[in-house]
Amino acid sequence: MSLITEVRFAHEDGVLADTLTALPDLSVDIVREASTAPDKGVYFFRFDHAHPEEVRPLLESDHTVSVAERVPAVDDQHLWKIALTSETKLLAPAVTVRGGVVLDARSALTNTEPRGWRERWFFPDDDGIHEIWNHARAADFEFEVLDLSRQLQPDVPHVEVNPVTDEQHRALLTAYELGYFEEPRKTSLEELAAALDLSPSAVNGRLRRGLKSLIGAAFTVDVEDEVGRTDGEPHARTESSHSRW
Repeated sequence: MSLITEVRFAHEDGVLADTLTALPDLSVDIVREASTAPDKGVYFFRFDHAHPEEVRPLLESDHTVSVAERVPAVDDQHLWKIALTSETKLLAPAVTVRGGVVLDARSALTNTEPRGWRERWFFPDDDGIHEIWNHARAADFEFEVLDLSRQLQPDVPHVEVNPVTDEQHRALLTAYELGYFEEPRKTSLEELAAALDLSPSAVNGRLRRGLKSLIGAAFTVDVEDEVGRTDGEPHARTESSHSRW
């Protein structure tokens, strides 16, 4: 079942980190998302409400920018062609590697630093967002899921059941109590596994399947899960909402 998710993320070495910090009210959109060819590292940005001569020195001193060129555009759009440095931290290539597509990307208007980006991603299945979440945490991104919605197939039967098994509930609750989901983590997967008297791979599987079922129960409309779960866990009827990972 395909999934569209809206996320906010930030990193001190993220795209245009210095520029966005220097101009807190700056609004930036990626006009052409280049994640389908991540090796090129060239993006087109539109800067709203900022004069080019105000933006130019910031881009030239931004440690994530290697080359910035003004692009002539109609309707007074302030377009720039920007090549990023190899040290710049990106999530778009990771989305592409996992079969996803970046639908749109814009700077996040927050009072926190680094400001970061707000993007909408499409994935052909549920696994992509979970994998990106783990990838982002491992790379020290601030990462927040703002919205999730499934692209549904018609005439799917409804199922009214508990979204997680007892084993998944215990694993998730223990992980929460020991600070596994906190930023930074207060316990490792190995320590969590020892507390549950399970192998790390077994704990990871229960957390992953439990989170998947909880996401389904919290964020989408009626859907029946696929057949053949290893734990035999069912899937619940769901509705759209918001959450922080």
